[in-house]
Amino acid sequence: MKNRSRYEVIAAILKSVGREETRTKIMYKAMLSNDQCKLYLDSLIKSNLIQEASNGNKMVYRITQKGNKFLSYYDQMKELLPVGIEENIADEYYHLST
Repeated sequence: MKNRSRYEVIAAILKSVGREETRTKIMYKAMLSNDQCKLYLDSLIKSNLIQEASNGNKMVYRITQKGNKFLSYYDQMKELLPVGIEENIADEYYHLST
């Protein structure tokens, strides 16, 4: 599996919290370790892209309006950029440095 950019991970998390989800389900849907998931969730809460809520005895996360806006812009950006642009840039970098 190729490494994902930070924005790809954020988009995966935001898509997984389209409805209320627990941290465990987000972790599996976004394919993150527990530590990675906790770091990203904390950062997304501080950035107001998701919000944390109590649902009975469980903590759940849901996407905010700002989070939906981010996803919309992210999807538009992916449409506008050529497929595999990050791989092409990395390949060119490595060819220049060798």
